[in-house]
Formats: sequence, C-alpha cells, structure tokens
Amino acid sequence: MSGSNDRRKIPPAEVAGPHRRMGDRRDSPRIPLVLWVRMIDAGGSFEEKKGDVGVGGAFFEDRFPPVGTAVQLRFRLPGTSDEIRCEGEILRTTDQAGTFGAHVRFVDIPTDAELAIAKFIDDHELGKDA
Repeated sequence: MSGSNDRRKIPPAEVAGPHRRMGDRRDSPRIPLVLWVRMIDAGGSFEEKKGDVGVGGAFFEDRFPPVGTAVQLRFRLPGTSDEIRCEGEILRTTDQAGTFGAHVRFVDIPTDAELAIAKFIDDHELGKDA
C-alpha cells in the first residue's frame, strides 16, 4: 500500500518525463532557415542543411545521423546579421515522405541567443494576428 502512496507524491511533470517536454517543444512555432551543422566527434567542416529552429531545439535534413550525436550549429535569424552558434544533441531521427531529418535539443546555447529566438518567434506570431 505504501507503494501506491509514493506514486501519488510524484508531480505529473516528473511522471511524464522528457517525452512531455519534447511534445511541448514540437508544438512551438518553428523558423524555417538554413543551418550550418558539424558533427563534433567526426570533426571536419560545417555542412549547409535545410531546417528550422524553435525555442529549445532545431531540425535539419540529413540521412539519419545516430541518436545521441553531439552537433555544433550555426545560423542567422531572418533579418539579422548576428550569427548564432550553439551545440546540441540529436534526440531522434525521422523519415517523413522521403525527407530524412534529425531533431536536435540545444544543450549549450548563449542566453542572448535563446532570448533572440524566443523574441523572433513572439514578434512573428504577433505579426500574424495583426
């Protein structure tokens, strides 16, 4: 009986775990843009990829890089000249109608870059309603 009492003490967000957070992020607006991506362990040069960025992560088209791969990303928000540089981890890969892609969670992104992404999305969403 104490086992069932322990379960009631766990807040709902903890029960849902990371799957709930991933779902919330996928529902957030995305900014389509070109990303420059480099696999950290593989080294080498940055490669241009079509994709999008949202608060907390990004997506880019690629042929199934391994889940867990650490990546470096570079991109510019539309209408800006400052390049955002950050690091992420590939959470999952997808194949939707022949478009292969990698879904990335930001793991190291400057606070000002994160705020710029959020502000851009907010401004863009407000512009749609006006």
